[in-house]
Amino acid sequence: MGERKTVSASKGLFHKDFPFVIPSIYRKVIDEYLVELNLLSNQSSFKIDGLFSYGLIKSFDIFTNGYEPATHKGKILDSLCKSCDIEYSLIERYSNAIITISKNDSFKNAIAQYDSNENKSIEGLLLKDILNKGNYYSRLHSIGLYEIIRIEHEGDSDQEEIIKSTLKLLVNLGYCESRADKDLTLYRSNIKRIKEAMELIKITVEESKRKQ
Repeated sequence: MGERKTVSASKGLFHKDFPFVIPSIYRKVIDEYLVELNLLSNQSSFKIDGLFSYGLIKSFDIFTNGYEPATHKGKILDSLCKSCDIEYSLIERYSNAIITISKNDSFKNAIAQYDSNENKSIEGLLLKDILNKGNYYSRLHSIGLYEIIRIEHEGDSDQEEIIKSTLKLLVNLGYCESRADKDLTLYRSNIKRIKEAMELIKITVEESKRKQ
């Protein structure tokens, strides 16, 4: 592994590549992604895979909901990855592959039965290319799988069952259940807070317009 890059160095590279003013409500969110990506890039055992990629793109889209101009969102994520020596084109490719697999009803079964040496099905071979069993863990792995399972349970309000199913599959992939559970609890809590904040901003803007 090469020389470790500090968070400060990554932040400098990010702002150089994305020289635009970031609205205050999004700054903390973007800083948190930069810190996490920097830390992961300094882990020799971490490798980009499908769940991580989907979790990154999906969660970033959720937490930057309402960002204007919307065309800047992809550029921000690209710049974040560049600043941490992470290949964004690979992130996009793996995320799209995950979406392709998730359209197949056998997706959950494919993960549950996943074995890089034995699973010779089409799903298994594709999973072999985008899943890294026992990969260095990031909360984005849990988020990625949770969001996929949530889509497959569309219309189902039983969040407890969705979480249970997600944790079971994460354990099958070699991740710690208790840590994943904490990460998903925090993730869901943050989504709620973001939605409440955006609603408050919307109300404030509307009231300001009425007064004018």
